[in-house]
Amino acid sequence: MPTIKRLSFTGLEYVFAPEKAYGMSRGGGFRRQGGLIEVETDQGVKGIGEVFGNPFVSREYFRMLEPMFVGRSVFDFDHVEARVRNAMYHLGVGNQLTACLAGINVALWDAIARGFGVRVCDLIGGCGTVRIPAYASTGFFSDDPDRQLDHMLAEAADHPYAGAKIKIGRGIRDDVARVRRSREALGPDKLLMVDINGAYTADVALECARAIEPFGIHWIEEPLPPGDLRGYAELRARSPIPLAAGEAHHTIRDFRALIDGRCIDIVQPSVPGVGGLTEAKRIATLALAQNLRLAPHVWGGGVGLATACHFIASLPASPHTEHPPYPQMLEYDMSDNALRTQLLNTPPRLEAGHVLLPEGPGLGVELDPAAVERYRIC
Repeated sequence: MPTIKRLSFTGLEYVFAPEKAYGMSRGGGFRRQGGLIEVETDQGVKGIGEVFGNPFVSREYFRMLEPMFVGRSVFDFDHVEARVRNAMYHLGVGNQLTACLAGINVALWDAIARGFGVRVCDLIGGCGTVRIPAYASTGFFSDDPDRQLDHMLAEAADHPYAGAKIKIGRGIRDDVARVRRSREALGPDKLLMVDINGAYTADVALECARAIEPFGIHWIEEPLPPGDLRGYAELRARSPIPLAAGEAHHTIRDFRALIDGRCIDIVQPSVPGVGGLTEAKRIATLALAQNLRLAPHVWGGGVGLATACHFIASLPASPHTEHPPYPQMLEYDMSDNALRTQLLNTPPRLEAGHVLLPEGPGLGVELDPAAVERYRIC
């Protein structure tokens, strides 16, 4: 039985010029941060996983978690996680501790799959496809005069993406203007999604939904703060546009409340945000059991993108396999992020509007050591 011999954490940061800052309704920034977990077994097999968020915070959580995992079987994640949850009984784990657990979980899945000589998706549900339809995650609020909404939309329209998602949430008039320009740029056939990032109250979100509904919006993402479940349920009952959420929900208990309360139409677990592939698969099963759509949130580096590819490839077609009305899509971040484009020797490849599942055992990707050192900060 392979055991965990070594775990390590590397904190990463990519900083760009402040005048090129971009972001969402709640604000912007000019840096991308994250981390990497590397695991090595007593049989010499290695695996990697990605950690979301501030690397200095993640490093401290990693120092707490490392001795709990070293020496355990690579298959013991659930049992160690239960110990962690017990230790954090009074404070909970729905924070960056969960993100750190996610990095360990994915690294273990990578190592286990490499040990068997198979892909991660083969172990967590099988491979439904090696070509995953992508939508462009774009249309950010930007301070860069050369990177405004029209520039981003033109880039998205030039590729055969299934659609595009843009940021809104800075007032109804601005929302309508941005949505109108987006629909004109994308044309009538591509899907158009909008992301408010939890900036509105239920009444304002309903006003927004009614104002932009004529432009054929596929979903409104995070119209409300994540804790406003009653607001979500009330809004969903009245909104002319389907609601999506999940990137700021961190446990299966959070998602059970969203799903059982019929608060949303599209469930968006983020693998780094929910504690890894194991929990993400549980959430997917819960959503599919309630006949809800899944559209995983993807925002991070190259390892996280590869992980998302395996997660989506493992999901069964639902509610049927023949002629589904909408494809199971991958969110493809089009922002400036060297942690996505430079950390891997061969990043997941975009081809004709699809992201190709990485080839080879495990996640199918390898780190570029020079790039990791270039962006290491702790």
